[in-house]
Amino acid sequence: MDRGNGSVLKAGWSPAWVAIVLAIALAGLPAAAVVHPAAQDGGTALAFPSTVRSSAPSVLGASGSRGLVPSEASPVPGVGWEALSHASNGLSPPDVQVAVGPDHIVEAVNSALGIYTKLGASVTNTNLSTLFSSGSDLVGDPRILYDAFAGRWFVSAGDISRGQVLVAVSKTGDPAGNWSTYQVPSVPTSSCLDQPVLGVGTWNLIVSVNAFSSCTSPPYTFEGSQYWVMNKTDLVAGVANPATWASIRNTVQFSVHPVRMESPSPTQYMVSTLWDSGSPVSVILQSFAVTGSPPGNVQVMASDHQMAATAQLPPPAPQRGSFYNLDTGDFRIADALWSRGLLWLAFNDQCRTTFSWTACARLIELDTEANAVLQDFWVSSTLRDYFYPALALDGYGNLALIVGVSSSNDYPGLLVTGRLRDDPHGEFQPPVPVKAGSGAEESWCSSSNNRCRYGDYFGASPDPTDPTRVWLAGQFARGSFAGWGTYLLPVRIKAMLTVNYTVDSGAPPPNGPILHYIRNGMAVAAQVGPAHMTFLADPGTSWQIDSSFMSSSGDARYLVRAADDENLHGVANRSLVLSVAYQLEYPVSVDVTSGGSVAYASNSTTGTMESGKNGTFFVFPGDVVTLTARPSSLLYVFAGWSGDLTGSAPSQSVTVGESQSIVARFAPNWAFIAAMVTVGAIAAVTWAVFLRRRRRRAKPAAVEPSTPPPPPPEGPLP
Repeated sequence: MDRGNGSVLKAGWSPAWVAIVLAIALAGLPAAAVVHPAAQDGGTALAFPSTVRSSAPSVLGASGSRGLVPSEASPVPGVGWEALSHASNGLSPPDVQVAVGPDHIVEAVNSALGIYTKLGASVTNTNLSTLFSSGSDLVGDPRILYDAFAGRWFVSAGDISRGQVLVAVSKTGDPAGNWSTYQVPSVPTSSCLDQPVLGVGTWNLIVSVNAFSSCTSPPYTFEGSQYWVMNKTDLVAGVANPATWASIRNTVQFSVHPVRMESPSPTQYMVSTLWDSGSPVSVILQSFAVTGSPPGNVQVMASDHQMAATAQLPPPAPQRGSFYNLDTGDFRIADALWSRGLLWLAFNDQCRTTFSWTACARLIELDTEANAVLQDFWVSSTLRDYFYPALALDGYGNLALIVGVSSSNDYPGLLVTGRLRDDPHGEFQPPVPVKAGSGAEESWCSSSNNRCRYGDYFGASPDPTDPTRVWLAGQFARGSFAGWGTYLLPVRIKAMLTVNYTVDSGAPPPNGPILHYIRNGMAVAAQVGPAHMTFLADPGTSWQIDSSFMSSSGDARYLVRAADDENLHGVANRSLVLSVAYQLEYPVSVDVTSGGSVAYASNSTTGTMESGKNGTFFVFPGDVVTLTARPSSLLYVFAGWSGDLTGSAPSQSVTVGESQSIVARFAPNWAFIAAMVTVGAIAAVTWAVFLRRRRRRAKPAAVEPSTPPPPPPEGPLP
């Protein structure tokens, strides 16, 4: 931390190192860093939005040339706000940090805390000296974390006056409530415990420092790095004397950085660029696995990893409107996090351009289970300087990154970028400017090296209530009189689906196929055009492009080429650039009147149009289509073709060079019908005569009426 108005409180690196770096630069030492084109800023003037928008007005391509210009860009910034500033304390640089809980966002700077709602409303501001009850002590270099597993807030800071690290733990989930405070070590020291770095895991809190002989007067002799492991259960319970384990001071190791643990693990991690105090370069990344918890046994296992290229001190960054350059720090770890077996870290580095060097962000990913480096790459610009990277993972493993940016044409501002979990190694999304500087930063400058202090670090945090969102915080410049400002904003990482279509012949129609995808949980249907357009899909959701589409006039259809069929669908687990090729087809519309059908055949299709139907099939330009009209019975005859095909022959061929509309006419077969009527009439008469004769033959003879029987004879009565 440095006090403003020229009173030096610490030296991040010694003047001797500066001399060595300048000597290396003059000797023309090449930089090994090569950035992936997807993340490269070619140097065209950045367009900073005056307010945060969900898309970037321009995106820069690789090697100094303008690349694809997405209609939309990821990360997608939410509504941000200007937070704490130089006016709150007068100290430089701000050392910006941010932590996010269920309902609040807390920003920490030198040397104050600002508590906000997630809509940006200020809840309260407080000085670190008030939080720690440290009186007139010089307190700075704050770090803050929200631990979702314990539901508590943790803050650390350096007490320059007493040579101690101060630790505070909230007593509830409300950061505006009461806190328990602690001192590490428990008694003051004569050392300068510089830049305490805070890490909170499942079992422990770890805080590490770089110890110097003094914070206020030269020669600022480095006394070694040291860290303390504190029992988190004791801290959360407010125990007056929490169990603590202290490492020895390591004079060979500079700046051991506890990792921000974003998922549960019995092991807690730390990382460091193995940096001998006498060397301005590093080729080894060290990782440390911490197990156990005091008062029990604590074990620390160190592993060395060879970096892909030498890490070097970054050059100072020029800024618009000032004789002074910005101090871009050194290559100690700027930020680090761990989640579900993967460890990401970032630091400042030096990248070579065609004619010079720029400050850039170096990112490395470790697999802690395999204890192996997975990725090691740079995010850089050919004409701008990037510095003080901070990063966070969303709940699905997608990474967001914020960096400071400046050049001789740009006031110091902020950019964000990101990558999806399954993006190819070394690939990042194009940078999105989110906050422009409004003047040069000259709050604390040195005429001896023409540099102004900046940084020393920025902040990033996941959102425990929204797995799709992370929060970022950084410094921007406001001019000499206003001093530095800070900016807070949420971002979401989306899959950038950059898509266009082509046709194999002729000009593409203005309308194209439909892309179906999910954005912000809602189904979206968007038209793809002949020029590349970018659509932002929710990571992990399905997308699909129509396999065919009609021209707006309806006189042509476009069918995807067979080779591109597999490219029509996928899962948005990575960003992609896709061009889909379609083949032109012409519609052949056949209207079949009642009484028959039409069979059609070409090189690409066959089928039948039934009686009384109007149907359409599609063929490629130049295809020969054979049409064969077939009456449905002897009662009908084919009467001829009309429309785009004429003639009376039942079978004809046509070479298709445009849309076709054809009518197949069928008519009653009157001759057959008349003949059938005549035959039917004769048959009817014959049948009637036959029936009449038959009835006559079957008529019975006349029968005489019968005589009734005579009455019985009369006799005597009884």
